[in-house]
Amino acid sequence: MKILFILAFFSVIMYIVTKKFHSKIVTGGIIFLLFSVLGYAIPLSESNAILLDRIISNLAPAVLFLFLLDIDPKRLLKHGIGCSCKMGAKRYWFILLSAFGASFLAQVLAYRFLPLHPLRGALLFAAAMGISASLSPMRKLCGTEDVATTMFYLLLAAVGMRIF
Repeated sequence: MKILFILAFFSVIMYIVTKKFHSKIVTGGIIFLLFSVLGYAIPLSESNAILLDRIISNLAPAVLFLFLLDIDPKRLLKHGIGCSCKMGAKRYWFILLSAFGASFLAQVLAYRFLPLHPLRGALLFAAAMGISASLSPMRKLCGTEDVATTMFYLLLAAVGMRIF
């Protein structure tokens, strides 16, 4: 239950910072630098480092899948990606479960076919699943970009802490 409050607080803060700077790149850079300094100032134990590695290996394919799910090949050439709309709790949880389901499947395929490079393989399979899902009716789900952005910020925070 505590993790939901932490995620909700983190999401709200990142939403406010993104709206203030009008850029997801600036927000991502701020998050990465903040958590890099935090990871440097507070040394991680071995168990926390393993936990961060697992978070990174699970979030990276899920984020890639969701970002690629929202691509419309016709609009991509016209520089328009994604939609921003209101979503309910059911749609939010469906998007999360589909993202982590794709991440799980990508990791299983990566360990099966590319065991020497599991993260790279998972990213490759997640990208393939995201592109193929973007050609299906699943692309019309509103809110995938918003969820993917929040997950991306969490991924940047984990990578920032893991560097040191």
